[in-house]
Amino acid sequence: MWESVQKAWVGWQSFTDGGKLVVPALAAVAYMVMRKGRLGPAGRLVRYGGIAAVLCICPVTAALLMLYQTAFYDYPWIWSMVPLTALIALGGTVFLTDQWKKGGWRTFLYNTVLTLLCVGVLMLCGGLGESRVNAAEQRRERVRAEAVLAEARVVCGEEFCLWAPREILEYARTQDGKISLLYGRDMWDAALHAYSYDMYSEETEALYLWMEHLSDYGAEGFGTKESAAEGRECVRRAFAMGVDVILLPEDVPGLDETEHKTEEEILQALLFGEDLEIIRLEGYFLLRMR
Repeated sequence: MWESVQKAWVGWQSFTDGGKLVVPALAAVAYMVMRKGRLGPAGRLVRYGGIAAVLCICPVTAALLMLYQTAFYDYPWIWSMVPLTALIALGGTVFLTDQWKKGGWRTFLYNTVLTLLCVGVLMLCGGLGESRVNAAEQRRERVRAEAVLAEARVVCGEEFCLWAPREILEYARTQDGKISLLYGRDMWDAALHAYSYDMYSEETEALYLWMEHLSDYGAEGFGTKESAAEGRECVRRAFAMGVDVILLPEDVPGLDETEHKTEEEILQALLFGEDLEIIRLEGYFLLRMR
C-alpha cells in the first residue's frame, strides 16, 4: 500500500510536469463553484469532476484507485475517470457567457482576449504531454540509419531479420518493410502497447537491455571474460531466435585494435570464430552466420 502511495505522489508530479490539461480543468471547476447562479443539470458534471479530481490528486485515494485497477496501470491512467475536456469546455463557455452578460460586447471582447492570452501562456509552459523533439537531430539520425541499412542490404539482400541498436531499428521499418525486426518501437515506447497484453518475453527484453547498454559510459562491453561470455551468449540467442543480421556499434569496449589483430578479428575470436562473418560498415559491425 505504501509503495502505491509513493507511486501516486511521484506520478502526480510527473503528470503535471508533462501535461497541462489538469490546470484549466481545475480552474474551470473552481470558477463554476464560486460563481453566483445555478448551473442546472451541468452542475452535476462539475460536482462529479471536482470530486473525481480530488480523489486523483490525494495520494491515499489515488493509491486506492490504482489498486482498484489491479495495480496494472500507472498513475496517469486513473485520470481517465475525470472528464477534463468536458470541464474545460463547460467552464470556458460559462465564463465567456458571464462576461457578455455583465458588460456588453466591450467587456466581452476585453475578457475574451485576456483569457486567450492566459491560455496561450499556459500552452507555452509545457508540451501538453509530449516530450520535446530535436528535429535536426532526428534528421541526422534518420540519414545515418538509412546509410547503414543501405549498406546492410547490399551485403545481405532485401529481406532479413535484424537486431541492432535502437537508433537503427527506429527507422528500419519506415525505410523498407521487407526488413523484419527482433523487436520494434513498442519495446522502448510504452505508449505504443498501452492497451496490449501481448508483451515481449523476458529473453527478448534482456537482449534489448544488453544492446542498449553496450556502448554506455562505463560499460564493460567485451573487455572482461564475464562480459565477453555474456555478449557471446546474447549473440547466440539472437541467432537462435531467427535473427539473420546483427549490427553492433563499433565503439564497444574491449575491441581495441592491436598490432597483430584488427577489431574484426578480435570480435570474431570472442564470439563464434570461423562460423561468424563480420563486415565493417559505417560506425557498426555487421554480424551474420556463414
